[in-house]
Amino acid sequence: MNQRARLDPVPIPFIDVAAQRRRLGRSVDEAIARVLGHCQFILGPEVRALEVKLAEFCGARHVVGCASGTDALVLVLMAQGIGPGDAVICPSFTFTATAEVVALVGATPVFADVEQASFDLDAAKPDTRLRRGARGRASSEGRDTGRSVRAAGRLRPHHAGRGGGRPFRAR
Repeated sequence: MNQRARLDPVPIPFIDVAAQRRRLGRSVDEAIARVLGHCQFILGPEVRALEVKLAEFCGARHVVGCASGTDALVLVLMAQGIGPGDAVICPSFTFTATAEVVALVGATPVFADVEQASFDLDAAKPDTRLRRGARGRASSEGRDTGRSVRAAGRLRPHHAGRGGGRPFRAR
């Protein structure tokens, strides 16, 4: 054990789960009982109701509920037509799913620097890892990968979540 480590006797406060249970317990129990009653565990009426309410809240025409954040990222990439031959710029400070989904759709993840304050991609340095070559090809780590970049100069975020897991794509 590190002899210099200071063990603070004051515990770090945690979420008061009991208070949440007192406040929300009955409605959570009723929702679980409702789902168990109709046995539509996937794409049941609760999912549709959530999608409708979330679309209204966000001002979106459509919302698609997903089983995980990884599924959500895959759907965004697929909806944008990203696949083989595309290079997707990913933040270097991220969870593995960010690059995993890029590879799942057949594209190539390319890691780029993040802003120190936000840990989001540093938009001031988008071409540090992906740049246009003389023939409009994308190169990664100085090697010509043969992947075309759709348009020069601008990167647009694909808002597939909040924080450090948003894929970016050269357009």
